Amino acid sequence: MIRLCLLFLALALPLRAEVFPALHKVTGVAADDVLNIRAAPDAGAEVIGVLAPDATGVEVLSEAGGWGQVNTDERSGYVAMRFLKRADGPDWNALETPLTCLGTEPFWSLRIDAAKGETRFQTPEDEEARIAPITASWPALPWSPSAALALPDGIAVLAPAECSDGMSDRGYGIAADLFLTGPDRTRLSGCCCLDPP
Repeated sequence: MIRLCLLFLALALPLRAEVFPALHKVTGVAADDVLNIRAAPDAGAEVIGVLAPDATGVEVLSEAGGWGQVNTDERSGYVAMRFLKRADGPDWNALETPLTCLGTEPFWSLRIDAAKGETRFQTPEDEEARIAPITASWPALPWSPSAALALPDGIAVLAPAECSDGMSDRGYGIAADLFLTGPDRTRLSGCCCLDPP
């Protein structure tokens, strides 16, 4: 009876959905051709950019109806997912993929490199980025897609969400909140993208 209940439970649980954003590579495009990036998820929409037939490290922000949202220059567009293959490796929220987070008002940047166990934080006032170790991390769980990192002077919380930098028409798939423990207890918000290998 217990085995039957476990089998029913396993069949009733939904299959794990693909986590976005994720890095992809172009596939199935002839060597003398390109993959078009379109203004809308429609084969007849205006072409606003292209990807080379051997492009790798393409960040797909989201997918719907066979179209993936990607960035080109300072705007966001769409490519046919049948020409993209997800790169091997863990989901971004496993905190094993390098990320770069950016924010405005005030401007700041945070590069997270879990493989090295360090972050690089910089504001316009800093001549050089401040390198700090990651002191603890909380990767995502199957029921909780957010992740967090402890830094010597605060914590960074990362969550899957549509995000805008407020300066361009680029899209982002990760929202970041930094809670700093300095005297002014600053809170910074911004967006993150995946760093290609």
